[in-house]
Amino acid sequence: MKRWLLVMFILVGLMAGTRAQDSDQYDVWVTTQDFSSLRRGPGTGFDRIMVVDPSVTLPAIGRSSDTRWIQVINDDGTVGWIASILLVWSGEVVNLPVDGVNPEPFVRRAGAIGVTSRETPYYLDEIAPEKLVGMIPEGTTVELVGRLGDASFGFWQFQIKYQGGLYWIGSWNIRIEGGNYLRLLDTQYLYPYGRLIQQYEENIALALGSYDQIRSIWQRLDNGDSVRCDPIPQTINRTLTEGDVAREDSFLPAVIALDDAIRNTNQAINSFSAICADTNRFLVQADIDEALALLDEAERSLLLAASLLNPLRIRNPLINAISGRQ
Repeated sequence: MKRWLLVMFILVGLMAGTRAQDSDQYDVWVTTQDFSSLRRGPGTGFDRIMVVDPSVTLPAIGRSSDTRWIQVINDDGTVGWIASILLVWSGEVVNLPVDGVNPEPFVRRAGAIGVTSRETPYYLDEIAPEKLVGMIPEGTTVELVGRLGDASFGFWQFQIKYQGGLYWIGSWNIRIEGGNYLRLLDTQYLYPYGRLIQQYEENIALALGSYDQIRSIWQRLDNGDSVRCDPIPQTINRTLTEGDVAREDSFLPAVIALDDAIRNTNQAINSFSAICADTNRFLVQADIDEALALLDEAERSLLLAASLLNPLRIRNPLINAISGRQ
């Protein structure tokens, strides 16, 4: 799932959901965001066991190699798989057993395959001297099942499946020979800076979508065209984790620009909604001019917010720390 996750939604889901087991037994919990098919295996080709209601929180015990499917235990003890796009979660999903626990027999293609280009140190949990487990011989083929960052940073980490366990190695020690590593779960969401990068990017996309819709409406009105009041574009709720924003000062200019874009876009949407709701009011040119002025401000702020994203990616202290360990 591209899933790509937001901590605010996770907290809401965990409060609203019902837990199937004692929470002390499990490190990862998932909450359904819609009616979700529970299947016998990680794919739509497996039989549907049942449908799980929205806002149900269940313990997670496994994942597919690309993390598109999560293995869970239902309230009645039934074990099955749910598509991760229908879930939000808490805990480190990347550390769940790949292929799950006692899985149904199935054939799958590995998420990505790599070959060590030299004798390679491998680590538990993270690349750090105190986490060193041992050395993998040169020329060893391993399955890649997780990542931290991507090639735009120059250096990054891979989680691998090796001798039945999950470990981490540096990308500089491996040659990718098959599959698409970008489909693997990116674990940046586990760290404040990484969470903000992902959430900020998602918020820009949401803001741009609503901006484009309401801009089109007001421009058509300015051209003298008729427009329908249904549907009204969705107002934007900024969903950055406030604690992370307070902790990472470098995001402040970007967040200010994003907030300005959201505020002006929402005001243009609300103006249109108010006119639609008031059947006794006629639209005048001043209404249109005011809305278009707001959207001009929103556009400038969106451009600024988008331009700040890549510099923030490059300054990611976690990725820079990784590159220094090569």
